[in-house]
Amino acid sequence: MEIPSDIDAVLKRLLEHERMGVDPSVLAPEDEAYLSSLIDAVRGGRRAVLIVEDADERLRYMFSNATRAEAVTMLGKVVEATGRRLADGDE
Repeated sequence: MEIPSDIDAVLKRLLEHERMGVDPSVLAPEDEAYLSSLIDAVRGGRRAVLIVEDADERLRYMFSNATRAEAVTMLGKVVEATGRRLADGDE
């Protein structure tokens, strides 16, 4: 699997579809706003892991501003936080 090294190029490709009117978004407006805030955070230097599942169930992913070890740590935090919320009855 290829991991892009240039976050700006990836973000530009994602945003080009929006500008060109191709593939209208299936996201709700509040999800679009949240995604934009996440992209702003990555552009501001925050560490990130981006994972997208393609139609053929292949995963595309990238790490931004993080090493592989830091990315794995972030994913562990997501699993832990989700487990806590589920245990507390939050969904």
